[in-house]
Amino acid sequence: MDTVELGQHAKLIIENKAFDEIFKMVRTNYQNAWANTEPQHGDLRERLYNTIVALTDVRKQIESVATLGDNVAFNKEKEESSDN
Repeated sequence: MDTVELGQHAKLIIENKAFDEIFKMVRTNYQNAWANTEPQHGDLRERLYNTIVALTDVRKQIESVATLGDNVAFNKEKEESSDN
């Protein structure tokens, strides 16, 4: 799968109405779980916090792939039109 195709698939994910809602639900679940831990449960708190960070990273990566795909497609079209 090339960059443009991968970007198109990522864009479909982002444009799906469920995407934001599901990410918010999952993030909220982890945040609530973290908030309900006791300070002495350091390992669990750290694992939940790291999961929240990783979830944010996944979202950013999907968005980045979509943007990159759009940029590559735009540049290809620009090059093709300048060649004609």
